[in-house]
Amino acid sequence: MLKPKKTRRPAFLDRRSLDRSTLDRSTLDRRSFSRILCAIGLAGALLTATGAGAEIFKKEDLLRGITTTHAQCDAISQALWLNVDGRDFCVRYYLSTAGGEGQRPVVILQGDQIGKVNPKNWSWADTLEAKDVDSADIMRAADGISKMSKTTAIYLARIGVDGTSGNHLSRKTVLELDLMNSALDAIKRRHGFEGFHLAGQSGGSKLVGGLIGLRHDITCAVLGSGQLAPSEGPKNSDLGRTFFDVTQYVSKVAQNRSLRVYLVTDKTDKRVPAAQQIGFVDRLRHAGRQVPQYFVEATDDLHHGVFAYTELVTAGCVLDRPEEEVVRALATLGKRNAEINERRRKEAGAKASILAAARQAQPDPAVATAGKK
Repeated sequence: MLKPKKTRRPAFLDRRSLDRSTLDRSTLDRRSFSRILCAIGLAGALLTATGAGAEIFKKEDLLRGITTTHAQCDAISQALWLNVDGRDFCVRYYLSTAGGEGQRPVVILQGDQIGKVNPKNWSWADTLEAKDVDSADIMRAADGISKMSKTTAIYLARIGVDGTSGNHLSRKTVLELDLMNSALDAIKRRHGFEGFHLAGQSGGSKLVGGLIGLRHDITCAVLGSGQLAPSEGPKNSDLGRTFFDVTQYVSKVAQNRSLRVYLVTDKTDKRVPAAQQIGFVDRLRHAGRQVPQYFVEATDDLHHGVFAYTELVTAGCVLDRPEEEVVRALATLGKRNAEINERRRKEAGAKASILAAARQAQPDPAVATAGKK
């Protein structure tokens, strides 16, 4: 298999805010930067995955938990039958070589799905985010990061979603961490991989934070909008109801010099406060490890979805691009997102003005009634 071409290892700075001044100061050669710019374009214009064999995972099934038999799991080519913490699981993964092949794939761990969990009784507090999931969309995500990183990519389905069995109520628990860790071991044996790169979003980033504390075969780890504060909640005899604490792995991560860790944060994140992410960086610094944290601007209402930036940082790490080149790419994407957000604010303001004018134009019912007497 082909390995990514090695270039100069970046000399990372500490924390870098990607604003207009960062963009203006850049003096990079445009040709060397073109690869990352092309990656940005690919993120928004990927080839459509074939509909042949695509599956739809119904939200009703996700809400009650997914059950898969051993025979059903064995019939799926990219699936693993695993016994973890005394429970059987069928773990789905989606492998892409759309951009190339390598011995260290990029593994995607996406964010939580469905809605909020009530940890007091382990039920769904709300299901506002529950929706059907098309496996073709999952493959598009794997294809996209494979093309950007020029190597094999794997979308690893988390517990109870995207085809993996179990209940998603157990997300971010010790059980899920053990399950994802065992899945990586099994994938490594099946395909003969040397190790992995990890790219996470939100709850998936918390899993990345746990995995880099458990494993020694991870090279690049990029945590976007990660829930990285000390875990709260009482311990439970059920590992599927016990949240793991990512901060317990800080010393191991700090000592692993073959590991390269990056954080991607929107300072106005309304779902995972930036303080949780900055606090993790501070803990690593106090343990003797400096890691870069990139401050960016997301376009969703909660300013939480930073995975497009995470993909760029991951690609830069995998391809061993100079830090300045990665910063320039992030700043370009950030400028585009800032323009999108500004346009939305203006549209919202214009809509509010129109509605206010319409209300003022309507006659007061009391005055109109009085005029008829």
